Amino acid sequence: MNNILKNEKAMIFLGGVAAGTLGAKILKSKAAKKLYVTTLANGMKLQQDAQELFETMKEDAEDLCFEARKEVTKESNSDEK
Repeated sequence: MNNILKNEKAMIFLGGVAAGTLGAKILKSKAAKKLYVTTLANGMKLQQDAQELFETMKEDAEDLCFEARKEVTKESNSDEK
């Protein structure tokens, strides 16, 4: 047993196993699951808000293009007279 404690590679391996075991316990905890759900819900809300903003910007741009075309048509008709 004393040789294992002096062996650096064995200690690194045992530390990795301990960290993995502890990490798995933490990831499966109720607090961690609550954090995952909250983070995912916030991400989905952010995505939805971004999509709504994009649609609004798209509609505004379409309105501007329509008005610009209407203005160009109006000007070309007045030039012909």
